[in-house]
Amino acid sequence: MSTVRVEPARDETCRQVLRSTSAGSRVRFRLSNAMSSTPLTLTAITAAVRTHGAAIAAPEQVQVGGEPSVTIAPHAQVTTDPVARSVAAGTDIAVTFAVGGTARLSEHLVGAATGWCTDPAAGDHTNDTAAGAFRRPSREALVLESLEVETADTARPGILAVGDSLTDPPLPPDTYQRWTDVLAARTGRPVANAGIGGNRVVLSGGYGPTLVERFGRDILNRPGAGTVVLLTGTNDVSAGITSAALITRLSEVCRAAHRTGLRVVLLTLAPAWHRPAPEEAVRQAVNAWLRTTAEADIRVDADRLLRDPRHPTHLLAAYDLGDGLHLSAAGHRAVGEAVATVVQ
Repeated sequence: MSTVRVEPARDETCRQVLRSTSAGSRVRFRLSNAMSSTPLTLTAITAAVRTHGAAIAAPEQVQVGGEPSVTIAPHAQVTTDPVARSVAAGTDIAVTFAVGGTARLSEHLVGAATGWCTDPAAGDHTNDTAAGAFRRPSREALVLESLEVETADTARPGILAVGDSLTDPPLPPDTYQRWTDVLAARTGRPVANAGIGGNRVVLSGGYGPTLVERFGRDILNRPGAGTVVLLTGTNDVSAGITSAALITRLSEVCRAAHRTGLRVVLLTLAPAWHRPAPEEAVRQAVNAWLRTTAEADIRVDADRLLRDPRHPTHLLAAYDLGDGLHLSAAGHRAVGEAVATVVQ
């Protein structure tokens, strides 16, 4: 989560969707009030398979600490009790929650899937299987932060992807074309996307807490993870960071990950045609470090993979979403396949 929704929720119900990247027999969910300074009361929560649009099948009650409702303290998160539900990889799970009273909802601005809310004051529609009450679609991902699928395959721990809009991209919603989706499909391993578009590693002023600030919350506090993949730093470069400062902070993040037993995969910073010369010099210096540092267990040279050989400070046209910075679906596919090759 990176901010709070501008419009407060008022006695309404929201339905959010996450796609499972692995199969298992039980699921649980992490619910977030991390970005709000006031408590959040959810009077009812259900989980179900999404059938189409906002419609679901066979909702089941979700509890937290054995209770059907929960109040989440300001700046806090809770993990629900497990729900006995068999899911396959690629299943769309809808979590529906009723907001009691008025609350500011933590949000992730560019979610991978469309979600829906009822009108304000509509009350509890958590058990509705039809879509009729959910009149307000949005790409904002609200409150529902992660889906955890319990699997017997402990020999293949999960992968966490961390970054900015190159990991949390402005691709069309509900298409699942991010490089993390490709990675999950290629490896068959659980993959969680912890990217935030506009996020920075060090410098304030980006979107959401900096990576240094949120690393403990979003990465180190994830059960079942064995690998963290870092494709991050481009927004700090654009904001004027020095190469020494960015390298120092990335080194600290890598060491923190290693202390918790995570394997670290580092990706070099991709080209962007509009960088002025001083910023490009910083990117080149950081990339030289990323290609050689012992802080990484595995390295992937995203710069060489994505750049135009004739114009190495530009993305290859096929990989360019159109603004010289963000990746097209083909670019995401190339990154996902490259990472899958080294983390199998």
